[in-house]
Amino acid sequence: MDFRELETFIAIVEKGSISAAAAALGVSQPAVSKRVARLEKEMGATLFAKGHKHSSLTSEGSVFYKSALRMLDCRKKTKLQIAEISEELYGSVTISASSIPGDYILPAFLVEFIERHPGVDVKVRVGDSQTALEDLSVHKADLAIVGTDRSLPGFSSVPFLNDELVLVVGRRHPLATKKSVGLGELASLKLAGRSSGSGTRQIWERAYRSVEAGSKDIPLQFGHALAVVNAVASGAEAGVVSRVAAETNPDVAVVAFDPPVRRPFYMVYGLCETKAVESLVSFLMEKAESREV
Repeated sequence: MDFRELETFIAIVEKGSISAAAAALGVSQPAVSKRVARLEKEMGATLFAKGHKHSSLTSEGSVFYKSALRMLDCRKKTKLQIAEISEELYGSVTISASSIPGDYILPAFLVEFIERHPGVDVKVRVGDSQTALEDLSVHKADLAIVGTDRSLPGFSSVPFLNDELVLVVGRRHPLATKKSVGLGELASLKLAGRSSGSGTRQIWERAYRSVEAGSKDIPLQFGHALAVVNAVASGAEAGVVSRVAAETNPDVAVVAFDPPVRRPFYMVYGLCETKAVESLVSFLMEKAESREV
C-alpha cells in the first residue's frame, strides 16, 4: 500500500466516481481502477459496492475510508513536525484577501516568497474584506489582508500598506481634466462601485457622509475593483477605486480627491501555528515596511 493508493481511494469517495477522481488527480481512469484493485487485494475485501461505479462504499470500505483519512492526516502532521525542526520550510498557507491586495499587491510578493521557500504552498482566496475576515474566523485561512480595521477576538490586526482611493471617469467626462475633486461632487454622479462587503466602499462612503447628508446610491456593483474600472471604460459614468487598480486601464481618467481619501490595509492573523505561516507573516511585514502603494 502506498499513499497514492490512499489518496486515490479517498478521491473516489469524495468526488463520487472513478472518472471524477481521475480528473481531479490528473491520471487516467485505468490507473485509478488499478490502484483500487491493489488496495482491495491487499486488504482482502471489496471496498466499493458493485454496480455503483465505485462510488458507494461497502461496510469494509467505510471502515477503510476512516482509516485512510487518519493515515493521510498522520503523514501530514509528521511532515509538519519534521519541518518545524529542520532548516527547510515545508507546509501550506492559505491567505484570504480583499481584491486590491489579492489582485495587485500580493502576487509579486508571493512569487518572491515561493522562490525562497519552494517547499511551501501558498493559496490565495480573493474576495471582499468581510469575506476574508469570515474565512479567517472559521479557520478557512491562516491570515487575512483586508481594507478595513475590524478586530476579531483572538486575532492580531496590524497595518500592512497604505492605499489611496480615487475617482475614475471616462476620458471625455467633464471631470477628466481636473486634478482633484471634492467628495461632494459624487452626489451628482451615477456610480459603478464595489459590493457592500468591500473595504473600499466602506471607507469612501464614510468620508462621503462626513460632507453630504445621507448615503450614495450605487446602482451597479461588482466584487472586484478591476470590474469597476472596466465598467467605467465601457461607458459607466464614474467609480471610486484604489489608485493601483485605476491606473491599470488607459481608457479611464484618474482624479484624486481633495482632501485625499487614504486608508491602510491590515494584516490579520492568529497564533501562526506552523513555521510556514510564521515565516510568511514576517516576510510580508518586511516587504510592506520597504514599500508603499
